[in-house]
Amino acid sequence: MPAKGVDRIRRRTFLKSTGAGVGVGLTAGCMGGGGDEDTITIAGLQPYSGPFALYGDAHTAGVEFAMQEINDDGGLLDKELEHVAEDTGSEPSEAATILNRLVEREGAVAALGPVSSDVGVLTSENAEELEVPLYLHTAGDIEILSRDSRYTFRTALPPAPAFIQAVADIIEGNGYETVGAINADYAWGEAAEAAIERTFPDGIDLTMRRAPAGESNFSPYLRDMPGDLEVLVGSGHPPGLNDMFSQMLEVGLEPDLMTGAVDPPETNYNGIGDDVANGFTFGHLPDVYSDEYREIADRFYEETGGYFGPTQAAGYVTVHLIAEAIRQEESDDAADIAAGTRQLEYDTIYAEPIQYTEWGELQDYSLIWSGFELEAPEYYPDGDFDLHEAYRTDTLSAIDPEEW
Repeated sequence: MPAKGVDRIRRRTFLKSTGAGVGVGLTAGCMGGGGDEDTITIAGLQPYSGPFALYGDAHTAGVEFAMQEINDDGGLLDKELEHVAEDTGSEPSEAATILNRLVEREGAVAALGPVSSDVGVLTSENAEELEVPLYLHTAGDIEILSRDSRYTFRTALPPAPAFIQAVADIIEGNGYETVGAINADYAWGEAAEAAIERTFPDGIDLTMRRAPAGESNFSPYLRDMPGDLEVLVGSGHPPGLNDMFSQMLEVGLEPDLMTGAVDPPETNYNGIGDDVANGFTFGHLPDVYSDEYREIADRFYEETGGYFGPTQAAGYVTVHLIAEAIRQEESDDAADIAAGTRQLEYDTIYAEPIQYTEWGELQDYSLIWSGFELEAPEYYPDGDFDLHEAYRTDTLSAIDPEEW
């Protein structure tokens, strides 16, 4: 388990040592020194341990790679970007403490990394008080943002109602009638459960269960499902997806489809094996099928020898988003970065350009759902799997938290 102190290592060394950035067991940082006149420090609130550890290293690898590109190109405002990250363990109070410390002692002018919605709720409140912009990774509870939020921004995951609406559209579009869902007992799972109740088609045979966030034995919940199950919705329980899928097959369920969350696909393959190609799908905002994405993935492989998946892409995009706000404002003041982010229209490797509402919600976006094929992609010839597009939403618009 990683130490919870700050551990800075030079960016290039980090990239060479991590490869795809999964399972490293380190806290991360780059370039050394923080909060001085030669650097722009970005705090990392990363889950390197705990139930969401599968996200931390992959996201960090994308963050570090983007910083390398920017710093190698001269940096920003004649300064270098620095990522000082600590392991939150997905503990909300620990994450809030880390944010305070990195802002006050390290001079961090922005923060990124929260995955768990419980962490997102508390750190968002803290960021608003500190007036430091916070860029959520996959914290998708709709209640994290209010119409009064000014320093919190979503990056890789729209709120639960929008994500679950896409699942509902897949179910309705394919005429599925027998559906099961397992949700976790924390903010995201509860939000997903509420969204399922409001958005799933009327008339389907729905069996829904709630499990602890740290559950690893899903067999009792799966045995409650109908034998002719057509879809298993695991999207409301991100930490348990790999166990859930494997145990689903073990108890004899063979649905056409199981929906995940925005999990790193390399961890799904590593946790499930070749069976992952039998109907496992997950959602993401980066357009992994675009030429621009594949060009970056090629560069990432050449530099690190690692896999550039949607989670790495989310970290990469977030850093470039912050950098664009700094360029636009010609300032690395935290309030200016937040104001610049709200004013951006940033065309990146997402399916839609990034724009924000006044309260930090993604204005327009498309969700892409991908499944697995058992062959290596061209941009990662060492891989065991590639992705194929299963479904893509139309352009979706921000949900007003006061109207949901």
